[in-house]
Amino acid sequence: MRKSNKKGFTLVELVVVIAIIGVLAAILVPTMMNYVKKARLKTANANAKLIFTTCNNTASDLISDNKSVEALNYTGEVKNLDETKELPKAVKVALRDNGGETGYCKISFDPTLDDDETTTTNEAYWCGSSDKLICGKYPNPPKDVKSAKNLF
Repeated sequence: MRKSNKKGFTLVELVVVIAIIGVLAAILVPTMMNYVKKARLKTANANAKLIFTTCNNTASDLISDNKSVEALNYTGEVKNLDETKELPKAVKVALRDNGGETGYCKISFDPTLDDDETTTTNEAYWCGSSDKLICGKYPNPPKDVKSAKNLF
């Protein structure tokens, strides 16, 4: 009897392993892509809420200090917010501290509006710079990725 010195896997064993990896990848890749989109939506909604809350808190602080507060209507890149005024400066700082400084935002905030007024509302939107398709909004944030597309 001859003793074989060959070590390793046969071609059939390698093909079976590659087929199993292919099936797992076909199942996992779409699932993972869905998780990535949901994570982007949650980030966008969180940053939109941060913008809204920052405007609201800063305006409340200024009003309590008997300072005047101007309405903020802005659409564009976060980095281009005017830092000479209180509300835009506060929004830019808050987003920078939260890691959302490289995105785009749309802010419509007027501290003189009552909650009863339905014609104009205070709201904030935020989109990441790499993916402008998924946008967050506050209040009434989108719940799924489909409704968040092209919201901006």
